[in-house]
Amino acid sequence: MADRLTITTEDLEPQNNRPPIVGAALQITLDDLTAVPPQPTTSPNLDALETLMFNLVNAARREHGTRWLPTNQLKWHPGLAAVARGHSADMLKRQYVEHRSPDGLDAGKRISRYGIQYLACGENIGVVYGAASHSETGIYEIHNTFLSQPRGLTNHRGNLLNPVWTHVGIGVAYLSSGALVATQNFISTI
Repeated sequence: MADRLTITTEDLEPQNNRPPIVGAALQITLDDLTAVPPQPTTSPNLDALETLMFNLVNAARREHGTRWLPTNQLKWHPGLAAVARGHSADMLKRQYVEHRSPDGLDAGKRISRYGIQYLACGENIGVVYGAASHSETGIYEIHNTFLSQPRGLTNHRGNLLNPVWTHVGIGVAYLSSGALVATQNFISTI
């Protein structure tokens, strides 16, 4: 696989009478390209946001989920939360919003790398910018956006309500400049 970004010394030389790129104008370090690993712990503020989102997910499943199941409430999975936190932090750090990371890892690979066994897995990601990112409002906006999608199993709403899932882990990452990212990882177990 070819590198996504390759900068050579020729790229830094003057071209067409433009001055050369020097010093701090362009600095890409190994840290900029390194993925954020799973995060087993979080700050108290982010922990409260993850708990709020977990409660919203289970409330939505009670209200909109299948009634024929004895219980459709998801159990919290700390390992899934660590994977979700790592993905949320990675998206903020490397500035992307995708299920597949720049190094090609999708939710299934991230979950498996952390040693979590499952029968099936799914993932929702949501982001909010600006004033809403500084409070619980961001979590409510992401959750309501997921629930406002049409009924079906192939979108965020479908993931939230899918009766196959048994466990969820939620990871929230935040930048004080005004960005909040939430990742929900779902699995079904035996």
